Amino acid sequence: MNSKYILKDKNLTIQIENTIIEEMLISARKHYPNEFGGLLIGFYTNENNDLVITDILAPKSFKASPLYFERETKDLQEELKCFYHYDPSKYYVGEWHSHPNAGTRPSGEDIKAMKQISDCKEVSINKPVLCIIGYTKQDFQIQFHLISNNKIYTYEKI
Repeated sequence: MNSKYILKDKNLTIQIENTIIEEMLISARKHYPNEFGGLLIGFYTNENNDLVITDILAPKSFKASPLYFERETKDLQEELKCFYHYDPSKYYVGEWHSHPNAGTRPSGEDIKAMKQISDCKEVSINKPVLCIIGYTKQDFQIQFHLISNNKIYTYEKI
């Protein structure tokens, strides 16, 4: 079963299988009380307006604390290259990480990191998505964000 999200202001949508959301949540809880995350993999349709998230990649090398997460990229490069050969071709579309015992609003560091990704010529993606999972031991929330021109746009679940 899929979950769908919409960003009405920009006429953008995201579709993601619930099993991928569950995989992110399991990974996040495994690293509790620290933040954890990784890459979102997928492809766009409808003139790059509709994003389909198909996979996640978790780093082997990272730095984390209850309020901080930074992944290394070197161990993800080879795995990421394998996705290009799928039909349709899959590629890096954004980031996901957890906020243990907190909400889904991007922090100042999250915004700064996404802006750097968006501005990076080597990444070649102009609208990377940020997925944040806010959770406690009993409950969780998931939210997708687009950070563009120093503004945060939040997708709504449909």
